[in-house]
Amino acid sequence: MAYEAGRKGLSFNRFPHHSIIYSSEIRSTTDEIISRLLNKTTDDPLIVFVCGAKDSGKSTYLRYLINKCLSQTNFLPKITFLDCDIGQSEFTPSGSISLINNLTEPLFGPSASHLKKPLKSFYFGNIKVDNDKILNYLNYVKLTYDYIKNYQHDLLVVNTMGWGSDTGLVIMKELIDLLQPTILIQLRSSSPHFRHIMPDINPQWSINAPISNIYRQTNKISLNYSYNKYDYNLLLTPVRQHNYGKSNLTRQACLWSYFSQLEIKQLIMKPLIDYIDHIEILQFEKIGIGLLHRQIEPKYLLQVLNGSIVALCRIRNDMLCHTSNSFPGLIDERANVECLGFGFIRSIDMTRHEIHVIIPDRSIPKTMINALIKGYDDCPDEFYFMSIDRWRGYMPPYVTGIFNSTM
Repeated sequence: MAYEAGRKGLSFNRFPHHSIIYSSEIRSTTDEIISRLLNKTTDDPLIVFVCGAKDSGKSTYLRYLINKCLSQTNFLPKITFLDCDIGQSEFTPSGSISLINNLTEPLFGPSASHLKKPLKSFYFGNIKVDNDKILNYLNYVKLTYDYIKNYQHDLLVVNTMGWGSDTGLVIMKELIDLLQPTILIQLRSSSPHFRHIMPDINPQWSINAPISNIYRQTNKISLNYSYNKYDYNLLLTPVRQHNYGKSNLTRQACLWSYFSQLEIKQLIMKPLIDYIDHIEILQFEKIGIGLLHRQIEPKYLLQVLNGSIVALCRIRNDMLCHTSNSFPGLIDERANVECLGFGFIRSIDMTRHEIHVIIPDRSIPKTMINALIKGYDDCPDEFYFMSIDRWRGYMPPYVTGIFNSTM
């Protein structure tokens, strides 16, 4: 990926490899960030908060910023990445608030090409935040940010959601007050037809921005508190000349990338259910199950979870309610759900009271997993259909050959 000087924003040239052209304004702003990083006189990290409406170029700029920092020959900064974008996460499958540290390698492709194991992650389980879930979302960000305070780092880069109205602005305001950024970078498309709108998130906006009363009251934060001592930079990006796919395809690509850990010998993955060497057996009596952002009678939970991608989680034991050894525990809705990774429920044995989970990341200690939680996911259809044997007429589990067009 080549970076070249341009007149306005960033654009793509007409060569087949579509080199990215950055404006002098974007380059000079980034150079100023690096200069401040190099000349830092305290142990406090430089906090760079990047925001912008959907499709404004946040992901591209974040990679550019990290790559520029890593390209310094006389100084290798300790970079930490706080990902608050649950819809388009940069280093993990979507749906989590995650903390990535020790970034030492440049990023040359989309998020699916550089997934990393987070230092700490909490599973929100959705790609958007409903009004009644603001408290959960902000509490997870706070827990994650509090955790990184125990680690030494030079630069904290914050990725945010591209939600520029209503609840999105409330979240933006609370994130600014919580994280207290040194520098705020706002990206905006210069296209006259750009339909995603976000106001200028400058210090003046922060003074009068809407807040979340329930979050502040719960965490004993003054309703009048407002942080506005950050340096504000608005950078314009040009019209997109190429369509690289929809958001749901990007999320699916990340899931493919994550589950590709299963295949270490071949270039082509086998059907997912064939990776029997990666099955972990979890006993009902030692595990809790849950479904986020949807209501269902507990007796149907196992049917819903079977054949699904689930988050492998750890919660406090007092947040698990076991009423019988013949059924997994139920999870208290107040539980803070720490995400250890992801897996695929291959089968459930009701006789032996076991859940069989395919887990790609073998470094996760089985003893740490005490909850399996299903949230929103863009599970690729191929996860189910890739094992169809058309010669022998074999259909994989969870898939039927009967199709009702009226359903």
